[in-house]
Amino acid sequence: MSGRATVHHCPPGAGHAFQRAITIPLDFDATLETIRAILAALDLWIIHEIDPQMLVARAGYSIARTRQILYFHPRYMIRLLGADPSALPEVPLKIVVLEAKDRVRVSWPIPEALFERYGNADLVELAREFASIYAAIAVKLQSPR
Repeated sequence: MSGRATVHHCPPGAGHAFQRAITIPLDFDATLETIRAILAALDLWIIHEIDPQMLVARAGYSIARTRQILYFHPRYMIRLLGADPSALPEVPLKIVVLEAKDRVRVSWPIPEALFERYGNADLVELAREFASIYAAIAVKLQSPR
């Protein structure tokens, strides 16, 4: 493909029962740095950062800056495997940062929606802990210094 086709994001859906999203006052780079700092402060490991913008560019497309940050910690893996190893596909945890015209949107799956379906009290408790991590990220992003 010789030229680049620019793909514009449509407006995101709203009110999904399986996902949370916030629009924040930080720019894209500051958002990424804030998320990385929060995860480090919570002793969580960034497993990988996926750059969809770079990936689609390889196929000749252009999109707005986007990142998917995958994170976790072995202490949670041990608990998850002890509770129900069939829940392994639900991890690592993910947060998505999407740049739109004059704002940044951050979204993540609702952990309870992922783990409650296993019918396991230990996984539900783990999901609550994961939800508190996402809540801490949201609070910090919505009220930067």
